[in-house]
Amino acid sequence: MSDPIERIRSREESLPAGGQQPAAPVFTNILCAIDGSRGSRAAIHQAICLCGSGAKLRFVAVHPEVGSGSSAQADVSALHARAVLDEAASIAREGELKTSVSLLRGAESSDQLLAEAAEHDLLVAGCRGGSRPGGMKLDSTVAQLAQHAEVPLLVARRTIDADNFPRSLLLATDGSDGSLAPARVATRLAKARGSALRLVYVPDGRRAERYREVLKQQALIELVTGNSPKIAEDAGHVADRICDEAKGYRASMVVIGRRGLGDDKTLGSVSERVLHRAQCSVLVALARESGQK
Repeated sequence: MSDPIERIRSREESLPAGGQQPAAPVFTNILCAIDGSRGSRAAIHQAICLCGSGAKLRFVAVHPEVGSGSSAQADVSALHARAVLDEAASIAREGELKTSVSLLRGAESSDQLLAEAAEHDLLVAGCRGGSRPGGMKLDSTVAQLAQHAEVPLLVARRTIDADNFPRSLLLATDGSDGSLAPARVATRLAKARGSALRLVYVPDGRRAERYREVLKQQALIELVTGNSPKIAEDAGHVADRICDEAKGYRASMVVIGRRGLGDDKTLGSVSERVLHRAQCSVLVALARESGQK
């Protein structure tokens, strides 16, 4: 039984009569990188919203130092970083979440965060326009995190959502073999959070088999959530169409594969453009080929 829809249908049919299996938490061990910026506050809020029952949430601030010994210089004072961590932990405790905080020191923020993220199942980082003097410049590391993180990365931007983030999800898919993994993440999020979900697929007129895979993903979402998502399938420049659809749909989050909407084994030009241009939060999920764990 290799078909994902058949596997899920089998589990649904095994439930007791009249019973519904409660939605399992999507992420149970979240790492949230913060620095006190406006984007950082969005990261805190969204990380808290994505915590399921019993989930662990760890806040981390990077205290990058340049040089060594008496010549070492830090972009952000340790005092400020600790104050930011304490504030985040206080906010999370109001929701009775299991939280911890860590202050990291080192020269490269991205290297520090990638190493720490390996022990978690989601990395959350705030995004802001430009940088400010004394800032940790998390935005300058986002591309590195997206390229190399072995766990999903949520780049958090301010949204209109309150406690029900993400209110609406947009799954960007191309129907490739690896696109099923991001589709599963989006489906589980929609199920767990009660989010509206739409698919965007930009056809190239060449790969009919990929559209059949998109239809399978649509059926998978309907099976799991009970709702059949609309497929936006207008032609155009792929990244622009995704961002335009997200804006028109007022999406809280775009879910897209890390390896791009193609066969490249890196972030991919489409995913990278969406990551930087989208006006909402973007979850970059690790796309995998069939047979991979």
